[in-house]
Amino acid sequence: MPRLIGPVPSDKWEREVRRQLSKQLPDSWIVICSVAWALKDGFGPVKDGEADFVILAPDLGLAVIEVKGSKSVYVGEDGTWYRRDFSGHEIKLKESPPEQANRNLHTLTKVVKDELFVGERNAFPGLHAWVVVYPNGEVEGKMDLYDDSTLITKSRMHQLGGAIRGALLSKGNENIGKKFSRELAADTAKILTNQRFRVIKVDTELDAHEDAENIEELTRQQFAALRGAFELPRVAIIGPAGSGKTLLAFWKLSALLEEEKKAIFVCFNKKLAESLRLKHPDMASAIFSVDSLFWNLVDDHSGSGASDFYSTVLPERVMDSFYSEDAKYDAIVIDEGQDFGDERIFALFELLKDSNNSQWLYFGDNKQDLYGQGTNETLGAEVTFRLYHNCRNTERINAATNKVCSGVVKPMPGVPNGEVPHVSICKVDSMAQKAWDLVNELSADGGAVILSPYKLENSCMNSSRKAYSLNLTEDISKLGEPGFVFYSTIKSFKGLEARHVIFIHADKPGMNPVLAEEDLYVAFTRATARLDIITTNREADSWLSDLLKALR
Repeated sequence: MPRLIGPVPSDKWEREVRRQLSKQLPDSWIVICSVAWALKDGFGPVKDGEADFVILAPDLGLAVIEVKGSKSVYVGEDGTWYRRDFSGHEIKLKESPPEQANRNLHTLTKVVKDELFVGERNAFPGLHAWVVVYPNGEVEGKMDLYDDSTLITKSRMHQLGGAIRGALLSKGNENIGKKFSRELAADTAKILTNQRFRVIKVDTELDAHEDAENIEELTRQQFAALRGAFELPRVAIIGPAGSGKTLLAFWKLSALLEEEKKAIFVCFNKKLAESLRLKHPDMASAIFSVDSLFWNLVDDHSGSGASDFYSTVLPERVMDSFYSEDAKYDAIVIDEGQDFGDERIFALFELLKDSNNSQWLYFGDNKQDLYGQGTNETLGAEVTFRLYHNCRNTERINAATNKVCSGVVKPMPGVPNGEVPHVSICKVDSMAQKAWDLVNELSADGGAVILSPYKLENSCMNSSRKAYSLNLTEDISKLGEPGFVFYSTIKSFKGLEARHVIFIHADKPGMNPVLAEEDLYVAFTRATARLDIITTNREADSWLSDLLKALR
């Protein structure tokens, strides 16, 4: 019996293929079930994919198996592939099964080759082939452009193992296959199952950089895991700060635009929208803050100084306007949904095409409801998925947030351990210098962020805007750039993140009217690798230090 890795498939025909593989393949072979990924397509956007099975055959090579169970599959006169499901519905395929299998094969062999031979331009060490399996079907007619070795039907299921061997040998001779040794097969299995993740102790600037890179990779895994959820028409995805909602939402937008859908990404924070547009100029026209989107949709801006203008009046004017179906969107991706309020959500829904193919994706976290909107997270959604793991912050920053904000958020398995947030106390006239010292300690080249409940002109940093050859800036285009330290209020930085955050004017909730527990929660969860906290209040210093002491 071969070595089986991965979950038992939920699809019954994939389970049947797995059963036959376990019966027919040699003990030395490895079967990996459901290999999912989210990888950049060259210099293009991140694309997600999944292969039903990957077979690793020592002394032969690697085979990708795609399983297709349906009532029938055929090619129309227009050259398009269709399948008919068991209810009789005809479904147009985005790509043919052979194209899908071939694409998956080349993606995975490139990943393996690049990892096995870092920096070298070697060919894949062995044979590699793809096979499409129809476990409940037979072929009528002929496939003129595909060799028989690429197709297995019901009548050959009892010969599945031999057919896979034959598919590999049809790609070359055994001498090429012998390059794929048992050791290489085992290393390939580790690559394709992410077994090589390791957590290391971090306490230097270089290690902090590595932590941030590892955490982004975990977010990509989360994106791959949610691939199925993203295909549903009306979805709400709810998760705590650090669960990767903004990245997941943005990667979904990228995928929609790649499919030439008329799609938009709508968030609450203007700084977040501006930052994303600057980082991704090719997608800038599809990125909006909700209020700026609505402002540009209506001509009547009267009463804009009223306190309820943006939360109520402007959304109502959007809903009162007429929009043709052509003017509406195929997909709307909402981030920071908890801040929108119901009226903005209702107005956005009016901008979505009334079609079975349109998509509504809502991302939110009511614990970050800094503006007290109390948005109903289920509005517009038919299915709600919940994220439970923090994959942005290190394990110790996440634990510190739980302690300070009475949370129970779990860290994503595999996140770096990191360091416990450091608490400092000083007089207010020394706070700016203390902040600069902490910046210099871990972010000497720049890229750190200073967060405060106060605007810059009302903070200790107002008269100290340069130190250690670094400039303090509020220009979002300089976020993360060498030579600059970015300053922001906590509220304006929601949805954004930085490797190293210095939280100044920190206090205990309830002691300062501008700093609620929700603000602490947002401030603590912005740092991907290191968090420093500075307070002038002895009671706050004692409270924070006592809570964090147990984490050391």
